[in-house]
Amino acid sequence: MTTENTKGSLEKVVSGGYCTGCGACAFATSTKMNINEYGEYVPDLGSIEKKDAQTIERAEFVCPSLNPDYNENVLANTFLGSDNGNKSQFIGPYQNVYGGFVTEADYRNRGTSGGFGTYIGAALFENGMIDGVIHVKESQRTDASDPFFKYGLSTSLEEIQNGARTKYHVIELSEILNLIQEKPGKYLLIGVPCMIKAIRRIQLKDAFVKESIKYTLALVCGHLKSVNWTLSLAWGKGITPEKATKFKYRTKGEGIPARAYVFTAYSDAQEIVEDSANVIGGKFNQGALMLEACDFCDDVVGETADITVGDAWLPQFEIDAQGTNMLIIRNKEINELLQKCIKEEKVNLVNLTEDDAKYAQAGGFRQRREGLSYRLQKKDKLNKWRPEKRIKANSHTLSPLRKTIYTMRSEVTKVSRESFLKALDKNDYSIYQKRMRITLKRLRLLEVASSAPRIISKKIATIRLKNNI
Repeated sequence: MTTENTKGSLEKVVSGGYCTGCGACAFATSTKMNINEYGEYVPDLGSIEKKDAQTIERAEFVCPSLNPDYNENVLANTFLGSDNGNKSQFIGPYQNVYGGFVTEADYRNRGTSGGFGTYIGAALFENGMIDGVIHVKESQRTDASDPFFKYGLSTSLEEIQNGARTKYHVIELSEILNLIQEKPGKYLLIGVPCMIKAIRRIQLKDAFVKESIKYTLALVCGHLKSVNWTLSLAWGKGITPEKATKFKYRTKGEGIPARAYVFTAYSDAQEIVEDSANVIGGKFNQGALMLEACDFCDDVVGETADITVGDAWLPQFEIDAQGTNMLIIRNKEINELLQKCIKEEKVNLVNLTEDDAKYAQAGGFRQRREGLSYRLQKKDKLNKWRPEKRIKANSHTLSPLRKTIYTMRSEVTKVSRESFLKALDKNDYSIYQKRMRITLKRLRLLEVASSAPRIISKKIATIRLKNNI
């Protein structure tokens, strides 16, 4: 990295847009996280800077964007070690990769996909392996800037089951880590990759947290969305920010394909169901109102977690509208538990390969491999500090069109954050709507031009296969 100053700091992480809002630094310094005007968690740097040098050093150690000597590879080896015979630069170390769904009870119906995001915690709990689950729960909102969801603790089977469904929403760890110190036990923590990485860093420094969080489950992550993204979806269908009370991001129902992101937005007087693709900025992978830090992440599947759960976006499963999960297993005890569940016919799982896992998240890996290498190169050319990643700057050869697409995607994030802030300030949704419509149209034209050759080659291959050519 060729920058004027290669040493990072919490201030550089926050001011440079590399903060995921995980809350690890707040926990390490006994300070609080705040939600900024963009609907994103940020640490209270003023309070942290008043701490002693040793405390600040501890906070910088646990930050996912600092200390490259403790990257995902090192943390995975430290916490998962020799249990995993398979190594992958894409999905990390692993024992098994599965595809399938839960058949027991109604976990699949209540979940976003195949039901495993909730079922793993329930199975661990019922088998006496944990005392509870740390996962994301609905939060009571009293102000337009309040979060819709926060981390909570579930210590009964009913509570664990009620935590079903994915939440595309920023979350921070400090409050819940403080809470478990008052409620000692053995817990499963569910989170996105950067959260699991932060927890692993904390576990290296904090024996109580290491002992308390017995297992970690990572959710495959495209990127984190701000509180403002949720507000934008509701506002796009007529529920203004101050009236939005609750939100459900993926709704299942008759005629709704597994890939459709159909949300339900609530106010005291309304309940609106809509495909997010029909709302400006609603297509998840367009990058509207995502955290800028997500452009500098190279962990798609949570390589440091005991188990990863995501959608199995594979041809053989897409016909099933109920959804199918992909599981990446890295922990021997969890693997044995799943084998037991298979024998008892509580779950339906088939073996997948590393290539299947890569295919299922192909877009994410392109964004976090070739796209990241280009974004790092751009930062280095500007001589700006940025986190050191496992992916090296300019390590992938890209066409001018692909470079333009990656630049445009970052522009979508930037434009959406600023224009939605202006819309909130003026209480005028059309400000965001008009600006984003133009920006997203430009991105779409570029992506169609880029994907056309790939789509044509796939169609030719399908025709040849059908005709045995």
